[in-house]
Formats: sequence, C-alpha cells, structure tokens
Amino acid sequence: MEDENKIAEAAEEKEVVETKEEKKAEPEKSKAAEKASVSETPANKIKGGKYGDYTEHDLLTEMVKLQKKTAKRTGVVAVAMVVIALVFVVSAVFIVPQVLSTLTAAETALNEATTLIGEVNDSLDGMNKMIDNVDTVLSDNTEAMSEAITKISNIDIDGLNQSIEELNSAVKALNKSVSGSIL
Repeated sequence: MEDENKIAEAAEEKEVVETKEEKKAEPEKSKAAEKASVSETPANKIKGGKYGDYTEHDLLTEMVKLQKKTAKRTGVVAVAMVVIALVFVVSAVFIVPQVLSTLTAAETALNEATTLIGEVNDSLDGMNKMIDNVDTVLSDNTEAMSEAITKISNIDIDGLNQSIEELNSAVKALNKSVSGSIL
C-alpha cells in the first residue's frame, strides 16, 4: 500500500516538474535534461532518488517490478493456503472415521451400561420385596411361636403325668377284668 502511494506521488510530482520545465526551458534543453536524468538514475529508482527525476517509463518499470514481487508473495501465500487446506482434508479423511467409530463404540457401551443398571435396579427391587416378605413371615411366625411357647409353658406337666398314671392303672384294671372274664 505504501509503495503504491509512493508511486502515485512520484507520478504527480513528475507531471508538475514536467509542466514547469516546459514553461521555463526551451525544447532542446529539456531533451538534453531527460537524457542526462535517464543516465544518472540509480539502479533502484523509486527508493534511491527523487521522484521528479524519473521518466514515465521508469515509474512504470518500477510499478511492474513491484507488481511482480506482490504476485510472487500472493502465489506463496496461495500455495501455503492450499497446503494447509490439504492437511485439513487429509486429517479429516483419516481422523473423522476413527472418531466416529470410537463414538459409536462409546454409545454402544453406554446403552449396555444403561440396560445393565436397569436390570440391577429390577433385581434390587425384587430383593427388597423378598426381604419384606421374609420380615413379614418372621413377624407372623414369631407371634405364633410366642403363643405356642406360652401355651406349652402353661401346661401343668405334673398334673398331666399324674393323669397319665391314673389312666394307666385304670387300663390295667380293665385289662385284668376283661382277661379274667374271657378265660
């Protein structure tokens, strides 16, 4: 951008200088001055000298050189951009399928884990119900067992033994009387 501004300024200054010279100088002197300025110009005309000393041809030549440099730089940038784009494309071609397969495997694993967790929850619910049932059975049986133990403890063992002995002696007496009458 700066170089283009310099070139434009140089062209304007050259025009101003040429109009002044035409008014002041005679045609023969201006031709001699142009030949002298062309031969005295430095190799890098735009950077090394005054803009008014250059001919239109010199300025155009410098503009062409500047445009060639700019075109080379633009070409290098374009090639770099193409290389970067190719790197991205190659990366996408090799990396994206692997990422997709990894994500698919992760999704499958998560689905299996979710199913397994559901089954574990169902099993835990079943176990909780079973424990509740066992608790209910134990509570019911504990009450029945307590009642049975209470009833058994209330039985008069000594009175029962005495009754059994009396029944036994009565049966013996019956046995004697029945056996004596049969014979």
